[in-house]
Amino acid sequence: MKRTFWIYIIPLLLLFAVTLPHLDQGDFRVETAHYGAVGLQAWRNPSLFWSLHEHPAVPYFNKPPLVFWIHGLLLHLFGITLAVVRIPTILAAAGCVLLTVSMTRRLMGRASALAAGSILALSYEFFRRTREISLDMWQLLFMLAAAALWIAAAHTRRRHWAWLAGIPLGLALLCKPLLAFLVPCIFISWYFIGPSFKFLRVRDFIGFLVMTLTIALPWHLSMAILHGELFINQYFGHEVVQRMQGHINNKPIWYYAVENGKTYWPWMILLVYGIARWMRGTVSRHHRNALTLALIWIVAWAVVITLFPDKRPRYALPLYPMLAILGGYGLATLPWHGLRRLYRRKLGITSIVIMIVAFTISVLPIRFQSPPDPALSALVEWAGGQNPATVYSAALSAVDESMLYIKAGYWPAPLSSRVHPPAGSLLIYTDTLDPKPNPDALCIFQKGPYRVVRQ
Repeated sequence: MKRTFWIYIIPLLLLFAVTLPHLDQGDFRVETAHYGAVGLQAWRNPSLFWSLHEHPAVPYFNKPPLVFWIHGLLLHLFGITLAVVRIPTILAAAGCVLLTVSMTRRLMGRASALAAGSILALSYEFFRRTREISLDMWQLLFMLAAAALWIAAAHTRRRHWAWLAGIPLGLALLCKPLLAFLVPCIFISWYFIGPSFKFLRVRDFIGFLVMTLTIALPWHLSMAILHGELFINQYFGHEVVQRMQGHINNKPIWYYAVENGKTYWPWMILLVYGIARWMRGTVSRHHRNALTLALIWIVAWAVVITLFPDKRPRYALPLYPMLAILGGYGLATLPWHGLRRLYRRKLGITSIVIMIVAFTISVLPIRFQSPPDPALSALVEWAGGQNPATVYSAALSAVDESMLYIKAGYWPAPLSSRVHPPAGSLLIYTDTLDPKPNPDALCIFQKGPYRVVRQ
């Protein structure tokens, strides 16, 4: 029992050691600023809660609402700080680590579970996502919860766990559009390819899918009913079809192989060793089940994200828990007696050492992230002293507009060909975007690429 406790605690401590120190460094950047502003507005203005908006008059149909609601609620309750916006993602990552430990322990034993959880916690591309609002991290958390419940059903022969797995999968579909539907395909493949656990029947798959749709469909249907083609074209057309066609961010097919080859060290060595030992050694039934599931999951996600033209490092996040399981198997089966003695006798000491190292890192003046952009900070400070009714966004990015909402407390009104601001209005421009200000306009603020002119 004592060792079981430590196999969960040590991976958590490792994760917190690389995520909690200097939690306030950096700034609200890119998606963190944008998603945080949309989520915060949902709680400040109840009429914009169910149908998310960027500006009060601009609907936001790019993503489902669950992660926006979670982060927005905490920002609304506890204030607008980097710690508040990052801690929910850290907790989601902690859930991913615990679920990976739980699944591995059930199928492969405690030593492999401790190794898998520790590898996941220290995987760079995994833990660095905790410094942002990560839809992918929350989606992964709920997909792993579905996998853990499905494994529990297969392992204990209790069918209701398979049905209940549909609840977290439905929540995953409320984090990002459609991709979580790959998980049922993985389960079906595991059922036919895996060496055992074949007591589940078609009705169990149907019950699982019914529970999934019961959670995910209400919001999607309500959006289609309330907003019609405007929602459908943006949510499915832009966010799914155009990304599949490579209109958003087209990268070469070898993108993820190169990225993982750069960042997945030293765990790549253990991964290769684990696969090699599995292929040439005698593996128990439970180990074969775990390794087969991990391999099916990795291959399925790797194929999907590789064929998907829009490629970004965060899209590979679903790979890391199962890569950790394979690497954990390799680490746990290393013929190293010192490692086995450490596992059997010194887990408590290991946890103390981790806490000491983490505390040391937290108090040292180490900079992990670049400081806030001084030009944007100056613009936000200037905007905070203005009358919101007079400030217009003539050429600002969505991220910059979100920063003004988060830190100055209001959205600058969007300027378009149909909007004619009254005389005396303040128009904000960015040098890198169009349109450009009238050369004869009176400039009342300029810092870096930002310029404010009076109409």
